[in-house]
Amino acid sequence: MQCTQCKTQHLEPDELEPGLIAAVCPQCQGALLSLMNYRFWADRHTSTADVAANADEIAEVESVHSCPKCSRLMTKYQIGASTSHKLDLCGACDEAWLDKGEWQLLKTLDLHGKLPKIFTDAWQRNIRKQRQEMALNERYEKLLGEESFTKAHEFKTWLYQQPNKDLIKQFLVIAPD
Repeated sequence: MQCTQCKTQHLEPDELEPGLIAAVCPQCQGALLSLMNYRFWADRHTSTADVAANADEIAEVESVHSCPKCSRLMTKYQIGASTSHKLDLCGACDEAWLDKGEWQLLKTLDLHGKLPKIFTDAWQRNIRKQRQEMALNERYEKLLGEESFTKAHEFKTWLYQQPNKDLIKQFLVIAPD
């Protein structure tokens, strides 16, 4: 199989972790990982090695990849709300393409044990929801100022833990000062 990024290099078997084999490009260090092999590996390994990913060593490729196995276009999936990195998946072959350093990034974010979940609609919806919430908080922090926003956010967190939150909200809106 040819590398989906370099186009000229042949992918060679290599271990991402002990017992986790992927097809790796010797030039760009990208890796094609079979999710079937990953699931088999994940069922047998619970190691939580602490590895820090260096942002300079992570290669994020924005272009669309074609699957090295079947040549179909791979779909990009967001990893999380706090990172812009995306993973590529061939839905036909159930193979994930990891650009250089992305496996280490997954480990740093403690997502290396949740790889198949990243490719689900629920995971992607949750990321969109988190990003919307972050954007809304940033907007209100700019409008209110840092100190007022912090106090309002603490109150909001407290409010939504109360069993009678609807009455408290009604009191705040209707009751005269």
